[in-house]
Amino acid sequence: MTPLKRKSRSPKLSLLLAALLTIGCGSITAPAHAEEDAFVCPTDDIKKCDYENESMALFIQGRDAYDHGREIGDLTEARALGKKLVERKNKNGKVLMKMIYMQIGMGGHKNYLEAYHWVEEAIANNERYARLDMNGLLEKLSQRMTDAERATLKTK
Repeated sequence: MTPLKRKSRSPKLSLLLAALLTIGCGSITAPAHAEEDAFVCPTDDIKKCDYENESMALFIQGRDAYDHGREIGDLTEARALGKKLVERKNKNGKVLMKMIYMQIGMGGHKNYLEAYHWVEEAIANNERYARLDMNGLLEKLSQRMTDAERATLKTK
C-alpha cells in the first residue's frame, strides 16, 4: 500500500489558516509575512484608489438593490445607484443601467408609468446600450399599461 500524498497548500491558503489558528488561540497578531498579501492600490494616487473603491462599493450596493428589486418588482433604488455610478463616469454604472432597462422590458418593474418616464428620460439624454432598443422598450411598456395609465401619458 502506497502512502497518501498530501497536496501542498497555496501560500494564501496557508496564510489564512495561520491567521485563523492565531486568532483561535486568543492572539490577534498576524503572521510576519501577512504584509506581503495585504491589498495594494494599483496606482500611487490614493485619492483615485479611494474613489474607485467607493465606486465598487456603490456597484455592489446597486447589484444587491437590483436583485432585491427584481424580487419585489421595484427597481427604483437600483436605478438611483446606477445613475450615481454613471455620474461618476464608472463603466459599471452603464452595465447596471442596462440590466435595469432589460428587466423593465421583461416587466420587472411593476410601476409601468414610472418606468416609461425613466426610459423617456434616457432617450432624451441620448443614452445608448448595445442591442437594446429604447424606443421598442417604450412600446412594450405602453402595451402593458392600463388605459388610464396610457391616458396619463397623453396628457403630458
